[in-house]
Amino acid sequence: MPRPRRSAVLTAFRTSALLDAARRVFGKSGFEAATIAEIAREAGVAKGTVYLYYRSKRSIYWAALREGIAELDARTRKRVRRAATLHDAIREFILTKVEYFDERRDFFRIYVQELSGQAVRPQFGHADFKPLYQRQLRGLQTAVTAAIDRGEIRRVDASRAAGAIVDLTRGVVSRRLMRRRRARAAAEVDAVVDLIWRGLASKGSLKR
Repeated sequence: MPRPRRSAVLTAFRTSALLDAARRVFGKSGFEAATIAEIAREAGVAKGTVYLYYRSKRSIYWAALREGIAELDARTRKRVRRAATLHDAIREFILTKVEYFDERRDFFRIYVQELSGQAVRPQFGHADFKPLYQRQLRGLQTAVTAAIDRGEIRRVDASRAAGAIVDLTRGVVSRRLMRRRRARAAAEVDAVVDLIWRGLASKGSLKR
């Protein structure tokens, strides 16, 4: 297998550093207030270097958002696929997101800003955001439907159940960001999963 060219490695390193810096800046300042100069300072490069890779503030914003969402989506799907039961799948889904955003607090802010913007002004949203978000919902919906068919949980509207799990997950992350001292992620997630499970489970499956 041929080794990657030095220029390609340098480009990947540079863009990764720029996108990390962009997520921090957009998370702290918001899109409107953030500037290319601020992103360059955060990344430790000249302002012109940013324009070598991204033609505008909007383009680096979308790149930063898209990469973060794609990484989170890949991590989440990998861990959820390993789950043997719906209970475990829900736990892995929520825990993966909580851990990810605990490490990337600034990114969560732009993630929520974009999600809210899609709801209010969908025509201005990025084409890549909605499909990734909906893929997560479909994955949960499929898992809920399969659990119903196995008799693991009672009959519920799988689409609404998946949406409620996503909304509760976002609420857990938001509360953790507002606290200076946070509980262990696993303990907080277990409490939320227990609440969800009691709403979904059949009588027999409550005995865990």
